[in-house]
Amino acid sequence: MENLKWILLVLLFALPIGMSANKNEKAAKALSERIIPSAADRFVFEEIEGGNDVFELEAVEGKIHVRGNSANSMAVGLNHYLKYYCKTTVSWYADDPVELPQTLPLPEKKVRVSARMDHRFFLNYCTFGYTMPWWQWRDWERLIDWMALNGVNMPLAITGQEAIWLRVWKKLGLAEEDILNYFTGPAHLAWHRMTNLDSFQGPLPYSYMEHQSELQKHILKRERELNMTPVLPAFAGHVPE
Repeated sequence: MENLKWILLVLLFALPIGMSANKNEKAAKALSERIIPSAADRFVFEEIEGGNDVFELEAVEGKIHVRGNSANSMAVGLNHYLKYYCKTTVSWYADDPVELPQTLPLPEKKVRVSARMDHRFFLNYCTFGYTMPWWQWRDWERLIDWMALNGVNMPLAITGQEAIWLRVWKKLGLAEEDILNYFTGPAHLAWHRMTNLDSFQGPLPYSYMEHQSELQKHILKRERELNMTPVLPAFAGHVPE
């Protein structure tokens, strides 16, 4: 009976580790299938232990093995291979194809690279105004893959925050019309969020706000799958008049 207890304890603690490894390997594999679908079966992704973010590349029996301590590290390893062995680049635009040689070159020797810093932040408020106000999930999905390939693990994630402010302020007694008129139109939300202007080209359509709120849920889910810590907006002290 005592031996059975020890066996159950070992299984209990080992199960999350195995599930995590499987989860990270699946996330890295899914990324490769989105980025290079015609060649994804040439890659094997394996999770390894590592105190710091690290990846390895090695040719094993005609396939390229990409190892890393996380899905994010494996993605960086894949990008390293594409950049330095295939001489290609991955754009963050969904319509730009990734051009590959007909025969994928195999690394002649094992490569191991460790990250030089732990926290790798990306994006700013203005990007969401100049670039992203009309993006759909297809656009975001490619950008998130691009971020993972380039080692980003702290992306700014402010999409859809107006839906939260609307709910909070309605709960505090403000009229919905006054709140919607306080928000700018979609193309100027970045500057509204930075407390630079109110109402310009508003009111903000309710349909847009709800769409962005749902979009944010997909964004956060995928970023976390790729071992990122999304940087969510805090309250800046800016309120309707």
